[in-house]
Amino acid sequence: MAVRLLLPLLIPRWPLFGILACMIFDSADQSILQAFGYDPPWYQSYDKALDIYYLSIAYLATMRNWENVAAFQISRVLYYLRLAAALAFELTGARWLLFAFPNAFEPFFLYYEIVRRRGNPMLLTRNVIVVVVAIMWFVFKLPHEWWVHIARLDTTDFIKMRILGALPSTSFWRAIIEAPAVTGSLTFVAALLTFTLWQFRKRRKRRAPVGPAAGTSQRVWPAHWGRPTAVAGLISVGDPVHRAGRALRLAMFRSQAALSIRPWLLVEKIILVTVVSVIFQQVLPGLRANGIQTALFIAVAIIATDFLLRWGLRRFGVPDSPRVDLFVTALLNFSLVLVFQLIIPILPPKYNFVSALIFGSLITLFVTLYDHYRPAYDMRALDSREVEGGKGPPVPDPQGG
Repeated sequence: MAVRLLLPLLIPRWPLFGILACMIFDSADQSILQAFGYDPPWYQSYDKALDIYYLSIAYLATMRNWENVAAFQISRVLYYLRLAAALAFELTGARWLLFAFPNAFEPFFLYYEIVRRRGNPMLLTRNVIVVVVAIMWFVFKLPHEWWVHIARLDTTDFIKMRILGALPSTSFWRAIIEAPAVTGSLTFVAALLTFTLWQFRKRRKRRAPVGPAAGTSQRVWPAHWGRPTAVAGLISVGDPVHRAGRALRLAMFRSQAALSIRPWLLVEKIILVTVVSVIFQQVLPGLRANGIQTALFIAVAIIATDFLLRWGLRRFGVPDSPRVDLFVTALLNFSLVLVFQLIIPILPPKYNFVSALIFGSLITLFVTLYDHYRPAYDMRALDSREVEGGKGPPVPDPQGG
């Protein structure tokens, strides 16, 4: 469980590696537990809660990393559809909801990060993104969700019994060891496919132009904006001038966000943290509170923390550091936990103290990430509107003027 809680924290900084690591460990953790002779009956609820946890961090990471505003807006719809379906499933037990609203956010996140790593995501138009999402939704995710939630078939058991020919009581890892012919054949096919892709990529690299032709302007990436620009005289985004200009502008957006009150952003934070917490509530021990009490407690905690933070920022200045934000938010949230649990214990909701600390940790993590990453999206959204209006995104002057 500790690995599944800590691993998603890599996603904002290394999104492709982080999401792949979370997906791999998510698919393997039950087999690992069974290999050690431990098969908890509450695994499905635990698994769903930790899935939503890492998907929520991935959603917040899109605010930090994604240059394409249309892609972010579509990913937000996909994320909240899945979040609503997961909450409804936990409260009602209706498995068809997970089938009707499949987890298309995860493969779309993976697709975008591959494009972002290997190409230019700003070339993805809204129509292209909708087509990609439709293919993922209907061709890949709906059959997968039907397999898991409607037919209730286990992929590990299917591979173990139908492909490896093992008995149901045999562990997955022992089934692999005891079927060397099948395992060896599958390994050979996977190695052959990997070698073919590597050769294809190598030939494609050879055919690609090495650099711009003489007398032409080099395509560059302006600060924080993903669209290549063919303007002579601009310098690369890796140049210190661009980095400093982007950091200064982002700091200005963060200062404005910290000192202004935008109710819809506060509502989104409350919804996100509340839904994730109610899903976690299904697997936490020692709870004597329903979903409405939990929602009220979290809403009060977030509003009180937001008010106290803004008051402190207006009085003492704006900390432009995630560490300072995290420390201050954690101090306020855990103080509220102590107030509700120890000082005035007659007020609902009533939690096991450890569970209350987990709720405080969730509020602290998600509020800090949201507050720190949302201004980056606001900056890109403003530039997107300027591009659509024909003004173009602001690019720092290479001469410093």
